[in-house]
Amino acid sequence: MNPKLVRNLIIGNVAVYSIVAALIGYAYFFPSDHRTAASNSQRFTNNAPFISIMLPTPTPFTGTFSTSARAVQTVVPFETPIPITPAPQVAAPTLTPRAVTVRDQALVPPTNLNILLLGTDQRPGQSNWRTDTIILLSINQQEKTVGLLTIPRDLYVNIPGIGKQRINTADFYGYYYHYPGEGPNLVKQTIEQNLGVRVHYFVRGGFDAFRQAIDLLDGIQVDVDCPLYEQDFYDDYGHATLNFQPGVQTMDGVTALRYARSRYTTNDYDRGRRQRKVILAMWDKATSLNLIPKWPELYQEFSDSIQTDLGPTEMAALAYIGAQLKMDKIKARAIDNRSTIPYITPEGAQVLLPNAEKIHAVLVEFFASDTAQVDAVEMENATIRIVSGNPQAAALAATTLKRQGLNASADGPAPPLAARSSITVYSNKPATAQRLAALLRLDSASIQTATDAVADADIVVNLGQNYNSCQR
Repeated sequence: MNPKLVRNLIIGNVAVYSIVAALIGYAYFFPSDHRTAASNSQRFTNNAPFISIMLPTPTPFTGTFSTSARAVQTVVPFETPIPITPAPQVAAPTLTPRAVTVRDQALVPPTNLNILLLGTDQRPGQSNWRTDTIILLSINQQEKTVGLLTIPRDLYVNIPGIGKQRINTADFYGYYYHYPGEGPNLVKQTIEQNLGVRVHYFVRGGFDAFRQAIDLLDGIQVDVDCPLYEQDFYDDYGHATLNFQPGVQTMDGVTALRYARSRYTTNDYDRGRRQRKVILAMWDKATSLNLIPKWPELYQEFSDSIQTDLGPTEMAALAYIGAQLKMDKIKARAIDNRSTIPYITPEGAQVLLPNAEKIHAVLVEFFASDTAQVDAVEMENATIRIVSGNPQAAALAATTLKRQGLNASADGPAPPLAARSSITVYSNKPATAQRLAALLRLDSASIQTATDAVADADIVVNLGQNYNSCQR
């Protein structure tokens, strides 16, 4: 063997390993920080002084977008174009958008606070990422009600300073181009420009923060209403076969994360629905453990994995509001296939074009007050018993109804499975009967009245063969 060749190979290997060791050491002692700045950053304009228990309306960002910090002149979509087979290329349909003259004071009640919940797949050292979970949390401080509005990740919108892109890229572009307030603030401005709804604050977290929060709650109870099966599911926690059957399921952090993230055997709309269910289950558990008032201390445990422009004072006020909320005061809605149009871009990406008229109608209903109906049901204070030849369906329905503030139980004996579902009212509880029909998606013809002096509930719901818990 040539001694000179051996010596050169050894020197070369030592040099390579030395460089790698130096890079690892640099990354360890000087980690890159891609996290969004916290609320004490001067770049944020949402740190208005706290005056009373009702949070003030923050001042929106009014500056101009500049990309001078980067030499890139054109924006190329970073996602790999999706190949299409032989589907004819169609032009984007011409939509006449509604003139967006409604800003907060007309569309949104003036006491509402809008907080953006952002879930990102960003990992340490990752050069680009997407924000695939975008949920608008709207809190009406006057009526003590909450709304959750899911915005689909593929919504094709105009991102300020960028142009037409999927909305889930705005967070990345905001960071990449040093937008004031970085990615979350660009997402805020994108939503205001395209939906006409102003966003005051944001909370942004990754997968691990989500898992941590649920494990801190010692698991959550999720009412799984639709079966979900995915054989080859891979994530940061390994490989799994997902097999969720309808029923009330106890989930730890990893299980809930997988339930909320899976989409390859369903779609993004269904995933958004599952994400809302998980959030409501977390809220329910936190309320039962009286953790919401302790949020400022709990936040310290998540400060490394959650970013927000909410300051400690705002968080304390929100915790106070949250402690007063009941589950029947929470409304969950989505921008879905009924208010969007599927479209294939020239690059081959499958996106959703917003239908401005229909989205506006969704927003009007989302922000509208429905406390009158809820209050009428509360005044009736009806006891409800759920029975069915399918005990699993009865238990699932009872859990869903209880989370809507209704006094429902499913602990009675199971009768033979009826052909059709019925709502039998033994007391004068008309508002509750109508709300039951709406929540269970049964028609008004299923409501009937009866007299029974020894009935053990004001209303008995018998779920028959025509009842389907899986109604996306």
